[in-house]
Amino acid sequence: MDKFKAFLSKTKYSGEFFILLFAYLSARSVNLSKKEKLINISDRLLSKVANRFDTNHENSISRLDLIDLAVKNMAAKKTRTLVTIGGMIIGIGAIVFLVSVGYGLQQVVISRVARLDEMKQADVITQPGSKIKINDKTLSDFMNLGNVQMTLPLIAVVGRVSYQNSVSDMPAYGVTSDFLKQSAIKPVEGKIFDSNNISLEVVPKVAGVETSLSNIGETGEVVRSIEFSVNPDEWIKVRSAPTTTSLVVGYTKRYQESGLGEEVWGSKYIDENGNGKSGVDESGKTIGKWIKAKVLIWKEEKCTIGSGDCENGKYIVSREIDGSQTLVEGYFAEIGVNINSTGFASSDVLGTTTSAGADGSLPFVEIASEAGIIAPVETKTVSLADGSKFEAVVNTAMLKVLGINSSQAVGKEFSTSFIVTGDLLSDSSQKIASIPVTYKIVGVTPDDKTPLFYVPFMDIRSMGIDNYSQVKVVASDQNILPKLRRQIEAMGYVTTSVSDTVTQINSLFATARAILALVGIAALAVAALGMFNTLTVSLLERTREVGLMKALGMKSSEIRELFLAESMIMGFVGGILGILFGFLVGKLLGLILSIFSVIKGVGFVDVSYIPFSFFIIIVFLSLLVGITTGLYPAKRATKISALNALRYE
Repeated sequence: MDKFKAFLSKTKYSGEFFILLFAYLSARSVNLSKKEKLINISDRLLSKVANRFDTNHENSISRLDLIDLAVKNMAAKKTRTLVTIGGMIIGIGAIVFLVSVGYGLQQVVISRVARLDEMKQADVITQPGSKIKINDKTLSDFMNLGNVQMTLPLIAVVGRVSYQNSVSDMPAYGVTSDFLKQSAIKPVEGKIFDSNNISLEVVPKVAGVETSLSNIGETGEVVRSIEFSVNPDEWIKVRSAPTTTSLVVGYTKRYQESGLGEEVWGSKYIDENGNGKSGVDESGKTIGKWIKAKVLIWKEEKCTIGSGDCENGKYIVSREIDGSQTLVEGYFAEIGVNINSTGFASSDVLGTTTSAGADGSLPFVEIASEAGIIAPVETKTVSLADGSKFEAVVNTAMLKVLGINSSQAVGKEFSTSFIVTGDLLSDSSQKIASIPVTYKIVGVTPDDKTPLFYVPFMDIRSMGIDNYSQVKVVASDQNILPKLRRQIEAMGYVTTSVSDTVTQINSLFATARAILALVGIAALAVAALGMFNTLTVSLLERTREVGLMKALGMKSSEIRELFLAESMIMGFVGGILGILFGFLVGKLLGLILSIFSVIKGVGFVDVSYIPFSFFIIIVFLSLLVGITTGLYPAKRATKISALNALRYE
């Protein structure tokens, strides 16, 4: 107990001594400014600190006077003092520089991996083979857990992209605007689309000419087989699908008396009463039914009448490689054509099925049984809702596939159809393909690894999708996320979060900082030995001085405090200047690296960072080094005999 009290007493004494030392050095530093007002303020503060922590005892020297005497002794040996403090600066600076670079690199990596907002997000998916699905009820259940700010679903499908006679399959993601924002997906060109709707709602009535249609079917649904003829001198616009937003594949005209085809339902919308209404083409004419047929194609292009394949000065025959005129199966509205005769009616059909893709590509196949029997998969063809935005955010990898320059991509259009299979549908054995439609590029992201694109969530959900691929759960606070993830995982789902990656990064850099700190401590150890040597030599030089002070009545404890004051001053000053030195070297390194990073377009890079807690640790470490190296010389000075010291040569 007595030892513990003695320890507390020494700790208190050392703390008071440090406060006095700090106040004294601060006041003397202010005196260097030679500003009288600041000097008066610092002197008053020093006086108050001295009255509080430097209580003079009878027949003893003030500790503030001892500190002042120690400073004067150091000033008398300027070169030796500067060299000793310089060694401390290099030792402490090495630690600060190496460890600050470790902290700085950690922050740079984490800032590239995750934003602050992403630290409170988790992506939720289902276990492979699990019967649990992610749907509207799931989103509601997650919101009911509490501390959930928002739930953002995602639908992943295959997008069959057609651009300039080339077709490519790539991932297409149905997402909301908030999903893109929360995922830190920022376009380098253009912007993201504005669509946050995730629930199926009635699409509002469109202003314009419209005609009520009884028993209107799905877009693309066959009504009947027909014989038709194009009116003389009419040029008909042929599209890839029976909608006014689909790709224009060319123009046709009356090149024979009649042709055979199918009458299908065209673009439409549903009014607020749930009644089917016809769509309207660009000229405002009513479109209720379209014709699907194989027709010869002309391209719309200015040309000279009478030269080659030119007709009417604005249409040129479209030809194949072998020179034959292009024959395509397309759709055109029942405008400028006459229906000559009809075949069978099929208005009761709810949808069309085909063994081939919507764009006429090879049919999909799937394993019909474990015995390996392969059978063609029937694909139900549907249309997107007329309220769809038909806007897409694409990445640079997709643009490379399509051969589009990133700086010129915004505003360009491509045709695509979406293919949905598996667990996204209520019937996992079913397959759905949308009718090809034209999408406009509104934004470009810098990802150049895997070609993909994002479209509004409701564009894809309107195909009849019941389940979602994943959902992003955003917690109200970063500290809540671990508990929230445990609750979701207890419900049978799998969660992933960028915080897992950040934890691994922190662990890696903690080890790296420890290694760097050991390297710096080696330099500090050399500086500490130099300080110890300086103080020991100083004691030998001042032996007669010590004897004289003892002869004048100075106590051994005061002699010890004098030598400790010198070592603490050198350690403290060396520590503060070492921190500044390490900080400046770290910033210089960041500036050099930033020159190259700015040239590469990455921006400014700061690879040096000193946390406040690390600053405090270094200050105490420098004081500890000062005290440790001064203990032996101080203790040895107290044992010097005044008589022998006065005789010392």
